[in-house]
Amino acid sequence: RTMSRPGAWARVFTNLKKYITKDFSQRVYVGEDHLGHRYYEIRNSRQNVSRGFEPPPGVKHSIDYTGPSVEWTSWLKGTRRFPPDEQEIALNRARQQAQLAGDAAREKRAPVITSTGKGASESSQPRSYPKYEDLEINPGAPAPKDLKK
Repeated sequence: RTMSRPGAWARVFTNLKKYITKDFSQRVYVGEDHLGHRYYEIRNSRQNVSRGFEPPPGVKHSIDYTGPSVEWTSWLKGTRRFPPDEQEIALNRARQQAQLAGDAAREKRAPVITSTGKGASESSQPRSYPKYEDLEINPGAPAPKDLKK
């Protein structure tokens, strides 16, 4: 037998019971990142813990909003047990910048290869699929001019 989610009436009953017994959740502040996101652990009396965050005001509806950093996202999902500290985040940013600089340097050193073979003047991109004289592209249709001898 598989477990399923509780129905609507079960949730109504659970919420009513929590209201009567004053079993409300507590929101405990954990930290804030350099972008202004505030992170919380939400605890109730049964020791269930979930995690959440509040974005800085006005940023959430911005076009270039990226959300929390990778370190904080892993804490929110429960992948990591403890929230990240500023030193760890700074170290990861420095590693990321060094990786990007190394990638740019390797890209500059990479040779540029151009095609000089048959059909190079038509396009520098490879064809999506090879075309053969004995293979019909459209059954019953005449063969294209570029494949005829």
